[in-house]
Amino acid sequence: MPELTEVRRDHFMRAAIVCFARYGYRRTSMDTIAQAADVSRPALYQYYRNKEEVFRAAVQWGLDDLARRARAEAGKPGEITERLAAVLGVVIDMHLPRRARDGARFDAELIDETRARAGDHWASFEQTMIAALLSVLDRPLGDVAQVLFYGAKGIALQLDDRAEALRLLRRLTDVVVHGTPGLR
Repeated sequence: MPELTEVRRDHFMRAAIVCFARYGYRRTSMDTIAQAADVSRPALYQYYRNKEEVFRAAVQWGLDDLARRARAEAGKPGEITERLAAVLGVVIDMHLPRRARDGARFDAELIDETRARAGDHWASFEQTMIAALLSVLDRPLGDVAQVLFYGAKGIALQLDDRAEALRLLRRLTDVVVHGTPGLR
């Protein structure tokens, strides 16, 4: 297979993510992805053997970007609750804007497909997010970081209103920080 430039890979991945979000895994084809990327199907096949390979690459690409954003937020100065909320805001943003912007209707299906086809990528992402939260907490409180991550994930999956999701996320971080001895 020919070498894929970063610019071309990013272009393919953006197109693939839009297609999977809009049509779901099962209804997305290599043709659909190629059309969204404005390339021919044979051109897409030069770099990816099949739809599952594109899907796994798109999941990895998207999660890597989110993890970079979360680590950057964790490293910023500020109050612990604000930094935690900023890291967890990445979880909120991974769901809400795409649904609104891309007309995504297949969140549950894509979550199932990600677990089935790219579970290793998702598990690595979860560990990266928990590590980013632990860096903000600055102590070995893995269970607290997990509660925050999974709480944010639940909020993100239940609400379509970003402002309300962020309000609840800030409330969650306040409750956890003020309810955990030594974190204030």
